[in-house]
Amino acid sequence: MNETCDRCGPAVHAVYRVSRDGELYLCRPCASWLWPALSAQGWTVLLVNELALAPQSA
Repeated sequence: MNETCDRCGPAVHAVYRVSRDGELYLCRPCASWLWPALSAQGWTVLLVNELALAPQSA
């Protein structure tokens, strides 16, 4: 994926994908600055190339 930071614009590559009802792509500085507020509102923060995995039953 070649996503860019939604705050910084197309010149900065996104490292994190933040999702809840929609998705945001953030670079490392933006994500670290916004992480507490996004987490408090229930947003899920994942690395861009990390897949969300469903829990597996044993």
